[in-house]
Amino acid sequence: MQRGIWITRQVRARVQWTQDVRLRRLEYVLRPLLDAGLDADTIAAELHSWMLTWRPARPAEYIRVQLARQASAEHTAAAPVTPDPWDYDVAPAAFTASRLDLVRSVLDGLAAGMAAHSARQTEQGLDDLTDAAAASDMAAFLAATTSTGALA
Repeated sequence: MQRGIWITRQVRARVQWTQDVRLRRLEYVLRPLLDAGLDADTIAAELHSWMLTWRPARPAEYIRVQLARQASAEHTAAAPVTPDPWDYDVAPAAFTASRLDLVRSVLDGLAAGMAAHSARQTEQGLDDLTDAAAASDMAAFLAATTSTGALA
């Protein structure tokens, strides 16, 4: 218990929003982390990882609830999941198109949209990276900035 109080005292000094909590109460709510063998640095890092931009009205209760949620989430994640049976005869059918004309229509629409987008980019002068002149423009820019020392 003395080790827990000693670690809790260090945590309380490092985590600003816990400084108003009584030491024994804070040690009690941090007990799951202390029992797991975590040190003051690790516990303080855990509390800081919650990214609080506000100060809880009751920090001890907030910590207790957060740790309970984490434990519940870990328990749920650790529960064995029964895999769904995979039917290899039916699966390929899920990836085939029932209406090829609809698929072709969607692909044609995508091609038309991309062509229109490329045309707008060209009008605005934003397509220079696809042009061969872009490489020479970049080389000229780099040569100019390195000679002036801006990129050195």
